[in-house]
Amino acid sequence: MSPMMIFPLFLLAAGILVMVQPRTKRWQSRMNAHFQGDERRIKQRANTFFLLGLAFFFAGFAYLFRLVG
Repeated sequence: MSPMMIFPLFLLAAGILVMVQPRTKRWQSRMNAHFQGDERRIKQRANTFFLLGLAFFFAGFAYLFRLVG
């Protein structure tokens, strides 16, 4: 696999990882402790992580599409 193909795959994997991160129990317990149980701020942080992961995923997909096509 050429080095040019590794970067888009890394972006895709990182995007999926960042999107899934807020769903883990460890993440939820840490955010609950950090925000002292403020559900609104925890949900806001989870949505931010989801959008960031989605941006990474789309960037990786677009980069991969450009390399292949």
